[in-house]
Amino acid sequence: MPHIRHVVHTDTDALAAAAARTVAECLTERIAAAGQATLALTGGSVGIKTAAALAGSPVDWERVTIFFGDERFVPAGHPERNDGQLDEALLDSLGDRPTVHRWPARTAQDSDVDSAAARFLESLDIPGGDDPIFDVTILGMGPEGHIDSIFPHTPAVAETERMVVGVRECPKPPAERMTFTLPAVRRSRHVLVVAAGEGKAEAVARGLGGADPTEWPVAGAVGSESTTYHLDEGAASALN
Repeated sequence: MPHIRHVVHTDTDALAAAAARTVAECLTERIAAAGQATLALTGGSVGIKTAAALAGSPVDWERVTIFFGDERFVPAGHPERNDGQLDEALLDSLGDRPTVHRWPARTAQDSDVDSAAARFLESLDIPGGDDPIFDVTILGMGPEGHIDSIFPHTPAVAETERMVVGVRECPKPPAERMTFTLPAVRRSRHVLVVAAGEGKAEAVARGLGGADPTEWPVAGAVGSESTTYHLDEGAASALN
């Protein structure tokens, strides 16, 4: 298994800037090697700040396909949707240069989260096997170690085959969401976990320590080539 490392930064601005530089470097290297690259973005305060720091990066965005790690199953334009926040932070500045795959929005005619997730997965036409889906995945993290909408002790964290699932009765509102699963996250070349604050310290320590992902989902987020936690001093405070 590739080495999992962590980097501690003085504050969230420095954290986001450093993570964005790493993302840009990985994307640029992949574009040089393969002609294109894929990126999975995340919501949350540090994830949004990291996306904003990417806005000025010298990436050839016309060759990048962008995904969102998860989405809240609410109507289009709802303030709780991740894509609206990420549009403001990054995507609006990129225009139509990258290809962007957006999760379905809830409508009166399309109100079943499971069928919406299944249709979205079908539209992606992800090949079987273990080849990477994402070149770079950015993940925020909750204090209980959740990533995307994969929470401890839920059907989503127990999923071992499907790449995408609908989420019901989410421990954090809104209750219905759609998410890539741990099997999908692990089909990333490079995983970057971005976390700030002492409230995340135990989850960081558990993730870096290889805890059971059903207890601490972040521990299951491992890239095939690299896994790096970008932390501020508070989030790193439980590490030896």
